[in-house]
Amino acid sequence: MQKRKPVHDETIQSPEGMQNILGSPIAEVDSAPGGHSEGDHENHLQSLEPDSDPASQWDYAMLFDPPTLQEGLFRLDHPVSGLLPDEPPVSLALSSWDPVTMTASWNFAGERSVLSPNADETVTIQQYSDENIHNDTRTSNSPEEQCQLTQTSNPVTSKSSSQSLVKTNSYVCPNLPRDLSTLASTLSDYFFRDVITLYCTWDSSSNIMRNIVEKMWQSSGALHHTVLSMAAACLSEDFPHLSSVARTEYHQALEYIQGSSLQSTRNVDILLAYMLLGHTASWLNPQNLATDMFRTSYRMLKVTAAEDNDDRSLSFFSDTMDYWAMLLVYLTDSKQLGDYQRDSLVGPADPNRRVEPHPYSGISRETVRILTDIGVLIFQYQKSMSNVKFLTEKDLDGFRTALREARRLERSLLAYRQPDLSRIMDTGDPQTPLNHLQRIDEAYRCTGLLQIYRVFPDLLNERYAPWEKDDILRPPPATHTPTEDERDAWLTRLALHILNILREIPFESRTRSVQPFIMVAVSGELRRSSRCLQPSGLDSEGTPILSIDNDSIGEIRARKFVGSRLAAYTHILPLHKIRVIFELINCVWTALDAGERNVYWLDVAQEKNLGTMMG
Repeated sequence: MQKRKPVHDETIQSPEGMQNILGSPIAEVDSAPGGHSEGDHENHLQSLEPDSDPASQWDYAMLFDPPTLQEGLFRLDHPVSGLLPDEPPVSLALSSWDPVTMTASWNFAGERSVLSPNADETVTIQQYSDENIHNDTRTSNSPEEQCQLTQTSNPVTSKSSSQSLVKTNSYVCPNLPRDLSTLASTLSDYFFRDVITLYCTWDSSSNIMRNIVEKMWQSSGALHHTVLSMAAACLSEDFPHLSSVARTEYHQALEYIQGSSLQSTRNVDILLAYMLLGHTASWLNPQNLATDMFRTSYRMLKVTAAEDNDDRSLSFFSDTMDYWAMLLVYLTDSKQLGDYQRDSLVGPADPNRRVEPHPYSGISRETVRILTDIGVLIFQYQKSMSNVKFLTEKDLDGFRTALREARRLERSLLAYRQPDLSRIMDTGDPQTPLNHLQRIDEAYRCTGLLQIYRVFPDLLNERYAPWEKDDILRPPPATHTPTEDERDAWLTRLALHILNILREIPFESRTRSVQPFIMVAVSGELRRSSRCLQPSGLDSEGTPILSIDNDSIGEIRARKFVGSRLAAYTHILPLHKIRVIFELINCVWTALDAGERNVYWLDVAQEKNLGTMMG
């Protein structure tokens, strides 16, 4: 095996300079200032340069040349050069990496060989397929099929002993084919250049999510596999072969996490990886809400919060849970969230402290929490009332309780005031200035009011006055009790107002990642005016005349706006779940056009099994 020289630390600090550890069958550990204790995930891992053609020099544009790639690099359904003729293809990556013992195992033919740091044995072998995980009990003694580790020292207990361990262990393993090394490096490069910018509402060097991943992904098996999974999933629409790669890397990240100790605050990488895997479960299966991963993430966060004093990190993770909860509670029972409670870990924000926009929820920390409470209320109310055929006193009590809570939430939204711009830290992202985050916050706020007034029309009756945009958040005294048609027309105007807010945000803004939720939530109010669906008379030849007014044209324009934005998202966010979201909206519009009244998107989502993560 040819000796390779280590890369200096500074190359690890930027994605462009990172050399993926996948391309090297041996990892070397160099001395670094300051000792690290056992289990420290910040050990200085030195990557190794490939023999030739470093991945960073690979032509990035080749990603978008499907004919070439399907005949070469991305053909994962045939053996790759460098393997024996009868051997199946090698998978992309480390199946596990232990930053404590600096031991690793490599994947061959989709198999995972976990090398025990304490014994001369292979302890697990599993094989993944594109759709399912199949247990495979085969073991191999052939050096060509898997790496073998001969351990001659005790488990690592200090930095010096970790160096000794690496020097006294040797891998008997063929070099990974350069094609696979290039593919893995290309996926990681795509993650840092494109996936993060698609996943977050803003991105710059200040993005704490980016900071954590950049710092730890090469020394953390969990983040390493998560990065590859997310990148492969985003590219799988254009390169279908990457669908199986995304699934394999996803499950390998989960296995690494399950085999790791979760009792240390140093496992920030494990916590972030698990949250990312939970968020992106719908990237592989749109209907997978991963509520079990939400519950586990919250338990992990509680362990971290009990010992960690890093307020910025804890605030990021806590707000991530709040945003995640908001997306879940409209589609599933809040009991599926376990013992989740907001503000239980970091407490309320300091009113005198500058606001740092969150990578997912922006400046909408409080608005997101109110929307979460609205989602919990509506889901439980709809669930309880759906089984009611004949009202009882108990049913009436439940209705009154729900109405009181809805009124409280309405007042919270009306009383909410956005943080002053002077108190908000600039994101440093020219594509997403602070006024984009302000508009999203305003859209969230109005969307919350729309949900309340649709499900609890009594609250709209209490404030009803003919539509006036300036009165949305400062309602004047009610003028009269509206008819059902008047309520529908008022809610349609509110929906059009919300979409106009989104229309003011350029398509290039990174806030596009959170806009689908808003679009779906207002879709049920984009009904065609009854006046344009009914004939107003007959012409001279007896043909019915359909009237068209400005309101009807406005509603059709709004539908086209939603449709065009979502259609564009299918190219920028190439994920199956975008099509599910589009299908849900079309089902809502079909029901409205068929003349159904009180069509609500949540009812349609449950009936058609079209619920998915919308952010």
